[in-house]
Amino acid sequence: MVLEALVITGAVILYIAFEIGMIGLVFRELGKNKEKTGRYSIPWSNLPPIRKGLLITLPFILIGFFIWLYTSSIFAPESGEYYNLEIVAIGLFFAIGLIGNFWLIRN
Repeated sequence: MVLEALVITGAVILYIAFEIGMIGLVFRELGKNKEKTGRYSIPWSNLPPIRKGLLITLPFILIGFFIWLYTSSIFAPESGEYYNLEIVAIGLFFAIGLIGNFWLIRN
């Protein structure tokens, strides 16, 4: 039991380290792109149509899904409550996703 917990903990730590490393590489590439072209990302006019559609629809999908979660799902707050811990965590992750989505199209 203890060995399993240590293996799982080690795997989670390695995964988090990998993700942080990948974020570092992305930021380094963005910095190089800024030095080369003067912008962090490609201009809106050069984006492929499918990517434009995804960037536009993602906020609507996330907001609609959050509204559904808040009103009709098992994560909905009990009557008399405005929020619970699960809906706050989901809302936080959705907000981070939206910020990341809008950051991608920043010039």
